[in-house]
Amino acid sequence: MECWCILCGILTTLLITSKSSTAAYIPLLANLSDVEWSHNTQGEESLVLLNFLAGHYTPKCLKIILHSGRNYSSEPVPPMRPASLRDYDSDAFMNVRDKTQNRNMNAIYVSDSNTETHINLNAGDINKCKQILRYINENTERLTSFSCVTYILTQPPDPRLLPSLTDSTFHKRLTRYFLVQTRDMMEAEALLLDQRLRDEENVATLTRHQHQEAQKGRGLWWWQISFRQLLHPSGSPQIVRLNRWSSRADLLSSNNTIIFPEQMNNFYGTRLKGVSLNFEPFIIYEDNDLRLIRSRPCLDVFILNAIADSLNFTYDLFKSEDGQWGFLKADGHWAGVVGDVEMRRANFSLCLSKILDRVRSVDFTRMYYRDPMTFLAAKSRPSPPWRKLLTPFTTWVWVATVGCVCVSAVFYYTICTVQTNLGSSLPSSSQAFMHVLGSFLSQSLRHIPWLSAGKVFLGFWLIHVLLVTTYYKTSLTGTLAVPFASPTIDTLQQLLHSDINPAMKEAKGSDYQLFSTSNVSLYQRVFQSLTFLLEKDIMLRVVDGQDAFIFFKSSLDFRVATQYTTAYGETNLHVASDEFFPGGYAWAFPKGSPYRKPFDKVMWWCVQAGLIDKWLKDLNLFYLKERLEKRSPEERKRDEEEAQIRKDDGLIVLNLNHLQGPFFILLLGSAGGGLVFVVQWIAFTLQPNLT
Repeated sequence: MECWCILCGILTTLLITSKSSTAAYIPLLANLSDVEWSHNTQGEESLVLLNFLAGHYTPKCLKIILHSGRNYSSEPVPPMRPASLRDYDSDAFMNVRDKTQNRNMNAIYVSDSNTETHINLNAGDINKCKQILRYINENTERLTSFSCVTYILTQPPDPRLLPSLTDSTFHKRLTRYFLVQTRDMMEAEALLLDQRLRDEENVATLTRHQHQEAQKGRGLWWWQISFRQLLHPSGSPQIVRLNRWSSRADLLSSNNTIIFPEQMNNFYGTRLKGVSLNFEPFIIYEDNDLRLIRSRPCLDVFILNAIADSLNFTYDLFKSEDGQWGFLKADGHWAGVVGDVEMRRANFSLCLSKILDRVRSVDFTRMYYRDPMTFLAAKSRPSPPWRKLLTPFTTWVWVATVGCVCVSAVFYYTICTVQTNLGSSLPSSSQAFMHVLGSFLSQSLRHIPWLSAGKVFLGFWLIHVLLVTTYYKTSLTGTLAVPFASPTIDTLQQLLHSDINPAMKEAKGSDYQLFSTSNVSLYQRVFQSLTFLLEKDIMLRVVDGQDAFIFFKSSLDFRVATQYTTAYGETNLHVASDEFFPGGYAWAFPKGSPYRKPFDKVMWWCVQAGLIDKWLKDLNLFYLKERLEKRSPEERKRDEEEAQIRKDDGLIVLNLNHLQGPFFILLLGSAGGGLVFVVQWIAFTLQPNLT
């Protein structure tokens, strides 16, 4: 017991000293040789060394010790106030004093000092350990302010505990370290190469070996510190043996003194597998029937190439197995791209919308681009040229005008009939109508009534005609010069009340997930009226004015700018200003993947350097230039004609397109006259004596 107190005192001194400088590793470790280890048990010696390594290399981490109960001190430990553990409402953290006084190996006790905080668990009580570890995982942020956690194990963990130890569902923000004592190197290698620890970057073992002098009965030991290198030029994880230390000598090797080196700075040419789908301008690839993606210039590939150059890896990109972006299935797992990452069929995905439902199943980088949803529709177009003769007046004005002509003709004929009693000649009803209509069309009258009543009526009628025709001509001139179009649909409310159908891509992604799970009545009504089509079919219907394409704003802007804009900046499509479901894009990784942090770091360098915006502008120019170069001669000529019409200081030169209406009226009149002639000729042929 006296020796144990000495060891604890030395350990505390060393831990306090270790916080002053991490470079003091070798002298500190050498000073431990002054202790007479041969008088202590193997368990005490290994525990002191494990605690020392944890305190020196992870001094700012929450330490959780899992002991076997055999090599751990069975003396009662006085309960201490858990200063760093601010909240422990679970039954696992209640009655701390009673549990720490239990001589039959306590399930848990909390120890707090000025230098460190420990949670000590009896690994033999599997169910209790799993309960406590789950509670810690779920409440880490409330229990401690540390940014990392160190697991100290006096023996390899039971396979039933591994899921709880490696669970990344709750505290993915914390960095995990594992220090494990093993009986021999075979056991150490089995642990370090265990596939269940494939996503753990920081795993080290402490293995006890006998000196050759031990064969002479001196009982001397030395300790081997090893760690697992996840990424290696050989293509598979490798075990690296670091320092050896003994109680009778200083470090036997002075190289590789860092037991938790940064491993993700160099991937040593490892080939990774990514998954994605076409999503302009972020992901663009050649359209083929293969799953392997042959990418074209696009934003996410630019970012991926920068990350690959920095971290030294290669990659292959594949389409998702089911051609979907990812929606939550009835079994609680994801389909599409998200499902491929969740089930570890891919190491990472490119551009994905970062939404809460997905965050529960996969890990994401920080959002590198923020992008809300909106919709794309055709602009409200001017009336057909032949209808421009009608657009100066509204329907009711036209009805009133036609009514005035008819009523005035009847009134004029009535006046002429009354005037016959005074000696005036009586025009026929058709002549009276033609007099009124002719004057309306600015034609001179061949016969003017000689009495005052008819003259007064015709005088006021001509004033009325002058005003109406002047208004019509002025409005027609404005209509021809500046074509009028009704306001373009710009909100979801307007879209629902229009005759345009909302449409969405068949490859169901976050857009489908957001609308299908929303509780907002407006979004529910939109979802009920949605039609799901292939992207190319949607765009054809959008251009024709039949559908509105609901999608992400950046992709719609890119598509309009590069595919539906002329060389002179003209487009017939409109991206709505109404934005909904604000969000952004990130890359997804399997839960607990060690690749996420280095990817995120390099990606954020690109964001901070302004490369994202620069690459997007370059892509817009590249694909616009590519499309313009592929135009046919007819398309070039049409664009030039439209541009010619819009120049010359805004002057409008009327062409046949503007004058369709008058020519249609002429054709209609000619056809009507010809039809009447044919009818009359047939009637005369059948009845020759018809006058």
